[in-house]
Amino acid sequence: MLEVGLRILHRYPMDNHEGYFAQGGISYVLKKNVTKDVVWPTMSFTVHTSDLGFRAPQSGSQHIGERPYYAVLGASDAFGNGLDYDETFVGILADKLKRSNNIDVVNLSIAGQHLMEQSALFKQFASSEKQAPKAVVIIFNPLFIGGYNDNNPNVVVRRGDLYEDENWRFALFKNMLGNTSSIYCFIRDGVRNVQYKYLAHEDFALSFYIKRFSSKHRIHNPEVSQDFLVKLKDLTQYIRSLNAVPIGVYCEPAGGFLLNDLLQKGKLEAGAIDTKFFVDLVQNFCAEEGIQFVNTASVVQERYDKGEKLNFDGDGHYNGPTSQLVGNYLYDVLNPDREAKQK
Repeated sequence: MLEVGLRILHRYPMDNHEGYFAQGGISYVLKKNVTKDVVWPTMSFTVHTSDLGFRAPQSGSQHIGERPYYAVLGASDAFGNGLDYDETFVGILADKLKRSNNIDVVNLSIAGQHLMEQSALFKQFASSEKQAPKAVVIIFNPLFIGGYNDNNPNVVVRRGDLYEDENWRFALFKNMLGNTSSIYCFIRDGVRNVQYKYLAHEDFALSFYIKRFSSKHRIHNPEVSQDFLVKLKDLTQYIRSLNAVPIGVYCEPAGGFLLNDLLQKGKLEAGAIDTKFFVDLVQNFCAEEGIQFVNTASVVQERYDKGEKLNFDGDGHYNGPTSQLVGNYLYDVLNPDREAKQK
């Protein structure tokens, strides 16, 4: 009876067993023309992909070439994990640019990807399109930078979802069970919510950000950071060869604001954590190359200082209000009419 009741209430989407990933590129890509309802314990959202295999407001043709367009590269924050497309900061930017400037946005961002994967995907896309983008916005975060040449060699795609190569069979079994049994999902999510509320379960994996922002992270090695900059310059030079404008945007993760807070309160060893390294690395590169650089941290910091939650419960990705704040800010600074209005 519980199974029937949950299905009647549409508590969990059945008949939606395939994910939206596919093997391709130098690691994985998104399937083309897919609609997938995603239900996680503390959030639910819908992913649509276009005929190009990129996240979009709806499936179908994106009609590239009918008007000028921007391309966006990035990872899960730019992809918009946890949010419907129109709630993501890229979706908000896209809506405003289209309504006010008649400019489209093509979002090539894919969750879990890094600089080299996105660079290869963009080059493949650009070489197949007759019209080059007007600008290419690269969304940087510590994962995108620190793992710049990690092409996810241990990740495989099975039934449209991503799994670690060694453990994919058991993980696939659990995923298939979740797609066929509402009772399993109900119990699973109930346990996770209890862990979050009553067992001091982390709001998100702070330990991940401590490792990522560690002064001992390999990206601090001068040879590694220099290699990152060489790869980044290759991408920006390619963008410019298309007569497009590269734009760098640094998006501080929610964990970064908490780390800064803990450092200021003396709860973390200052020398062991460096929260400025990533943003400084990209900002200095953009200054040297004459590339517009945008840091979204200031507007998000205001929200953090007010005690407002930046992310989802149990997940470090920006929630709807934070994403809206970032999307509006990006439009304000990237709007091509901005300079004309200031004169």
